[in-house]
Amino acid sequence: MKVISVHTLVQFFFFGLVLSGAIVLSAPTNVDLTNNNLPILSPGFFAGTDRLGRDNLALFCYGSLSTILLVVPARILTIFVSFILSAFSLFFPKRSDFILSGIVSVSLAIPSLLSALVVMSLLPSSPFAIFIAILVSDWALSYETLTAKIREIKQSSYLSASLCMGAKPYQLILLHYLPALRNIFGFLFFSGLPGVVMTTALFSYLGIQTSLGDTGPGLGEQISFSKDYFDKTPVSVLLPIVAILTLVYSLGSNQKKNET
Repeated sequence: MKVISVHTLVQFFFFGLVLSGAIVLSAPTNVDLTNNNLPILSPGFFAGTDRLGRDNLALFCYGSLSTILLVVPARILTIFVSFILSAFSLFFPKRSDFILSGIVSVSLAIPSLLSALVVMSLLPSSPFAIFIAILVSDWALSYETLTAKIREIKQSSYLSASLCMGAKPYQLILLHYLPALRNIFGFLFFSGLPGVVMTTALFSYLGIQTSLGDTGPGLGEQISFSKDYFDKTPVSVLLPIVAILTLVYSLGSNQKKNET
């Protein structure tokens, strides 16, 4: 009998709670000062309310859902762009060394968070700007990982045999490179998600909008907004912290599964 791991239980409970809460509860966008600072288990508010009367459980669910919907495509975009650049280095090695080698070295030397903050300071606040900031901060490491694997594949005997048989470049990519890179794509995706979650939470804490649509504040913004009123509404501060840590833990468990 297969035993369900703790990681799986945490994932199932957390994502189930977030999804069901986003379906059942209304988005926490309305101010209701008559019900502000309610404690947990208050009638109609299981996790209480913040100082504006917003449902803490709704803030937790919608903030977590917005973070997931933001970080997943942002990470996919980073890996996709890194792969395109790696493919460029495959077919144009001299040009790529001349153009990309210095840029990659500089990008790896600069802390990724600093790169992201510089991009956010130059672009107007929007989800698109966050995608670009995450891309700029993370692409170099993904590019180096993919390029190293591509060089290994390029030296393989089966690829040499395909070239001798007249295989076209697109055939090499479809039949050899992409299948061999599948595990690397999975590793890069899951290993990068926790860092993207933390970066997004920091953006939100600094006042940068990370929520998608009219779904209320992001997780970091919830902490920033309620931290000075911790004595009155501790749950309003603790719940988004729990959401961030649980997201990192859950996505990190996926990384471990992918590695095995």
